[in-house]
Amino acid sequence: MRFSFISLDYLFWILAFVCGIVLFFTYRKVFHLKYVKIVFFFRVISLGILTFLLIDPRFTFFVSETQDLYWNVYVDKSLSMINHSRPSLGTLQTGIDQIINKLYERKIKYRVFGFGIDLDTNWVGNGKNFIDGSTNIGIVMDHIKHNKNKKLAGSIIITDGQANLGKEISSTNLHNNRPIHIIGVGNTNPFIDVAIKSIDSPPVIIKGENAEIIVAVTYNGTVNKKLNITLSSGEKLLGSKVISHDGNSSIEKVRFLITPDNTGRIGYKIKVNALVDEVNIDNNKQNIAITVLKDIYQIAIITGAPNFNTQFLKRTIKNSFKAEFDHFLFKNNEYSFPLKRFWETNYDLIIFDNHPIKTNSQEWDSYLRIFAKKMLLQKSSFILFPGHDIELNVFESYLQLMEMSYNKSFIDLGNEYPWRLTKDWELFFPFKGSNVIRTFSNNYPPLFSNLDVNPANSKVLASFEISGMEIPLLLLSEKNPLRYGIWTSPDLYKLHFKNQYNQSPEFLETLIKPVISWLLKTGDEKSFYFRTKKESYQQGEQISVTGKPVDEYNIEKEGYIHIYQNDSLINSKKIYYDTEKKFYHGSFWASKPGNLIYEIELLNQEKPVIVHRGEVLVQKSQIELNNIFLNELPLQRLSSFTNGTYNNWENRLSLINNINQKKEKITSDYQLVVKNNKWLILFVFFVVAIDWIIRKKYRML
Repeated sequence: MRFSFISLDYLFWILAFVCGIVLFFTYRKVFHLKYVKIVFFFRVISLGILTFLLIDPRFTFFVSETQDLYWNVYVDKSLSMINHSRPSLGTLQTGIDQIINKLYERKIKYRVFGFGIDLDTNWVGNGKNFIDGSTNIGIVMDHIKHNKNKKLAGSIIITDGQANLGKEISSTNLHNNRPIHIIGVGNTNPFIDVAIKSIDSPPVIIKGENAEIIVAVTYNGTVNKKLNITLSSGEKLLGSKVISHDGNSSIEKVRFLITPDNTGRIGYKIKVNALVDEVNIDNNKQNIAITVLKDIYQIAIITGAPNFNTQFLKRTIKNSFKAEFDHFLFKNNEYSFPLKRFWETNYDLIIFDNHPIKTNSQEWDSYLRIFAKKMLLQKSSFILFPGHDIELNVFESYLQLMEMSYNKSFIDLGNEYPWRLTKDWELFFPFKGSNVIRTFSNNYPPLFSNLDVNPANSKVLASFEISGMEIPLLLLSEKNPLRYGIWTSPDLYKLHFKNQYNQSPEFLETLIKPVISWLLKTGDEKSFYFRTKKESYQQGEQISVTGKPVDEYNIEKEGYIHIYQNDSLINSKKIYYDTEKKFYHGSFWASKPGNLIYEIELLNQEKPVIVHRGEVLVQKSQIELNNIFLNELPLQRLSSFTNGTYNNWENRLSLINNINQKKEKITSDYQLVVKNNKWLILFVFFVVAIDWIIRKKYRML
């Protein structure tokens, strides 16, 4: 028992002494009276108790008891445990049960945990399966550290030491831990396995440019084994290289240089030859895709009557694209080039500029069916820039090719009206000309409007605001593989002159360039290209995502990768921009098998924008089969550092000799705080009450 109280200063004791002197001299002359003695007695008792409570006295009592300590048994339940040449699955299960039974016979308290991807406690029940696709020994070490002061005598880990998820096997910060005994399972000689670790390649290139594909290959097996790595696209073999690998799981990099001849999304297959007795051949091949953009585009401009828009359309195309275009200008009842050239040439984009007009409307009305067939066969995009001279009936016939038509407007059109970009502009072209466009977001120059087009089956990217109603100005539509568009105002050129006066002559080009890019399918209408380093991963692998901005001067340095499965968000990770390599990099773990959808979110002027959506296949884990051998050295180091023992599977029962029943003396204490004792408080009130009764009886009140 221990007694404690608070220390009071000298002033308190001086006041107490003075009060005692005053009290003595007050009662000295009448102290011979009997009732005064009684009152004095109760006064002394009450004042003494109150003074005692002021120093806050406390009594601490100590109680000791002995309790049994537990041994934690951790069983590795990953796939690699049952793919060693020895022991077999049955032997492994019965051998582990044998160890547990020995602990029980010796009356040693224990707790059994299984671990792989996660930690569980179902070994004793129906959990004697070795099916986890990865091994996370880090969670075992964290569990040991967390429980070292919670009735823990020590730990027994049964594993082959293949840590391929989470933290590596570490012996740091374990000097205060209880002993860790380890039983190593398997053979120290690794199984033969070849794997494609990763593939580095640009997500997008221009046709005619060279691109380097870097393949990282790992190998476990015989030293200096010859490995043949091939690169193919479709049925065509593009390259083959033979390397000698030292077989110690190190990474060898193989480089291929490609120059794609075709455009679009080109698929490539990388493959490493399978070896005799190789345990896992699913990781010997991988597919990737690279987007190849055209280097030169063919564009046709057909102008029915000269107008101010023509020169600015041609200037925007010349300044923004590598394009060869034919300009068919109708003048004096003939074209600047014979129309035969138009019908015989494949065009990526056809532009009607103030066309057709009354003079050639009958001719182009007869061409309608042939024109539709040409677009469909050549997959040409089509956009209309109507002028003041168009013939409306024939123009509407070509408008109907895009599944659009005129509206019978209830508003009196034919004047200049204010207009604005709609929310669909940001969805179509995020990050495109944001600074320039936002500068004039509330001050776009008014434009002439005389057409009201029904926006069905299309997206309205810009519109007039007339009498509280919206009249489409810019519409885009897509019916795979064709893309269409229409700019309904004949005064496109005014965007150049009026903004040139406001010191922003690039406004027209900033507005029209992404529209033409989208129609040409250049890919430049996109601001970013992203892809995973491989198209398929094994459960437990780290999925790497790389991306490239089209405009290196218009980037966001951070963003997020959102991962979905079955329409549910399962994870979000940050993605960063490397200013030196000029690439985005991010990664996340392939935690579940199946198809994963990932989205790349970047901030555009503090507004989150999804700039890419992709899909990656996660196969049921075979990552455990990539390294099947007993990783003995880190296990021996771990047991030695904690004063434990290391035993091979064959000598597992000798470990029992080092496991003893352990008890620990636990001392607990409880404290009695006198001022909180209700009986003492009641006694004080009792004494004060007696004092009051006596004084009243003898008329001392």
